[in-house]
Parts: sequence; structure tokens; C-alpha cells
Amino acid sequence: MLSIRNRVPAAWRSVLMLTVLLAGLLTGTAAHAQAATSQDSSVTFRVVADTEGETLLVSGSTPQLGSWDPAKAVPLGTTAGTYPHWSTSIQLPAGATVQYKYIKRSPTGTLTWESIPNRTLTVSQGALGTDDRWNVSSVSTTFRATATTGWGQNLYVTGNRPELGNWDPAKALPLTTGSATYPLWSGTHQLPPDTAVQYKYFKKNPDSTITWESGDNRAVVTPTSGTLTINDTWR
Repeated sequence: MLSIRNRVPAAWRSVLMLTVLLAGLLTGTAAHAQAATSQDSSVTFRVVADTEGETLLVSGSTPQLGSWDPAKAVPLGTTAGTYPHWSTSIQLPAGATVQYKYIKRSPTGTLTWESIPNRTLTVSQGALGTDDRWNVSSVSTTFRATATTGWGQNLYVTGNRPELGNWDPAKALPLTTGSATYPLWSGTHQLPPDTAVQYKYFKKNPDSTITWESGDNRAVVTPTSGTLTINDTWR
């Protein structure tokens, strides 16, 4: 029979192993949290708004925008040199589709929300920004493209507008597909009304290299209001 003296080290070894295991789990959790944070993108909200002593805020459907709670809305800033242009930058999850609106807050605390429907933004990788006008609806534009892809390839659209990344592939709008819709890819983004837009699709390979579609830039003029659906085929 083992003596108590021989059993005690074994017990302590069990405690030590449990401590090491817990430390490993905590380290893994911290690493996962850090990785998730690295997937955020910087979004600059820019809006032209005339004010009479009010300040401007942006609120929306994500916790980063206050989850529609005006008390948690994000303030925008302006200067004597940039007024009436207001802006602020926020980290939002890449790939998320976010709804948002602007709010004017008077010196007495009275809040005035935009009366237009909620604005929508699809967050792509990298930095991007909006170009909005107070209480003027953007055109919700859906890009639909039929394109066959190889394993690990994804489809994007970019163009000559800040909302589409200004031809920077890192700021392009990602399109999505599914087993029931492939090879049709789609994505929705807000574009300014009554505006000529040039755009083009590209495929991103698993090694992050890209392949542009052939031909000239595509072109479309957005309507003065409402929605726009664009149906294209990869070329």
C-alpha cells in the first residue's frame, strides 16, 4: 500500500496538469478573440448636413453603432474648413450588412432622425466610406452576376465610386452565392441617386491574387430614387 507521502505528489501533479490545461484554453480563447477583432474594417461615415447649432450622430443595427439606441449613437465631427461635411470612423465586422441613419441633436437635447428609410451598407475588407446627404435616400443597388468559379475563388465588384472602393480591390464589395443559387453571385450596396457609375467584376483566388473580367468598364446611371438591380454575366 502506498503511503500518504507517496500519494500527495500525484495529487499535486493532477492539479498542475489541470492548471496548465486551463491556461491553454484561456490562451486559445484570447487568440481567437484577437483574430476576430482583426476581421474588422474601418468604415468612415461621411454626410453633408446643414445645421443650426445641432450636432450630428449616426446610429444603426450593430452594437458599434448603438443598436438604434440614440444614447449610444456615435457622434460625427466637422470643422470651420470642412462644414457642412461631417464624418467619423468606426470599426465594423467585415462581411456584415449594416443598417444605419443619421440624427441631429439640438443644444437642448432634442433628437431629429432622418425621415427616409434605413440606409444599408455591406462592409468589405479594408477601409471604406460613405458619401451621404442628410435625409436624401441613396439608391439600394443590387449587383447580380453569373460567374463560374474554381474552388476557393470568390467574386467581387469595384468601381469609380467610394462606395465601391474607387477601383481598389481591397475595398471592393464582396458578392455571395449559395448551393441553391450558384453560379449566381449577388450583393447590395448604397449608391448616390442620379449618378453615372463605372464598375467591373473580378475573382479573388485562394492565394489572394485577382483575375479581372475582360472588356471595358461596365457603366450604369442610378435612378433618382428607389432601387436598382443589375444583372450581368462574367466575361
